[in-house]
Amino acid sequence: MATALKLERTRQNIKQYRLASLVGISPSELSLYESGRQRCPADMRHRIADVLKVKVEQLFEEN
Repeated sequence: MATALKLERTRQNIKQYRLASLVGISPSELSLYESGRQRCPADMRHRIADVLKVKVEQLFEEN
């Protein structure tokens, strides 16, 4: 199951390695967030949302 983060990234036609580079993490770390296998830290959620120009709530479920 794809997360909202992955769906938005692919909708915007941004490669995983490119988004990872823009927010300062490795593609493998981004993959963990996209798959839901690892929780994305709050500060990183905001960086990713800023780069994608969307609200944090659109990309991540709040637990």
